[in-house]
Amino acid sequence: MKYYNRIITLLALTLPAVPLLAQSTRDDERAARAAYSTTRMPVVIPAGTPLTVAIDQDLSSASVNSGQRISFHLTSDYSEFGHVLISSGTPVRGTVVQSTRRKSAGRPGALTISVTSVRAVDGTYVPLRGTEKVVGKNRQTQAAALGVLTLGIGASKKGLSASIPAGTQYTVFTDARKTVVVPRA
Repeated sequence: MKYYNRIITLLALTLPAVPLLAQSTRDDERAARAAYSTTRMPVVIPAGTPLTVAIDQDLSSASVNSGQRISFHLTSDYSEFGHVLISSGTPVRGTVVQSTRRKSAGRPGALTISVTSVRAVDGTYVPLRGTEKVVGKNRQTQAAALGVLTLGIGASKKGLSASIPAGTQYTVFTDARKTVVVPRA
């Protein structure tokens, strides 16, 4: 009886995976068609490829909220084999991961941002990874000193908000291997 239970369990685990093995993704099919084309060529962007992006607007922990979308742009072309795969100036998507407002007792604000994706020249979305955390100026020592001198009133002094000026550049990385189809030269 144990033998039959093992066989049934093994079949139950392997049979649902069989259709998944036979399926091909749309990107793979597009790349395969381009490989045999005389006018188009597939080029791979490897995972972990560094790209430099710049933020498009000023950010402050006082004015943005967690989950808010923010925009970046690519600062230079990314090319392989003489083909531009991602153009300079291409919009890059990002989000505010965490935004903490400045608080009393001199505690500073904090801002954590992350990039999510960019679109290649053929329209393929390329997932990106990169996170940056910025913390405002700590004023706890000043607040404590003012608190002692003013019998506690000065303890309400707040730290400074975290801010990121527009144009600040970050190095981010591609998060997955993607195939981009470009015209043959």
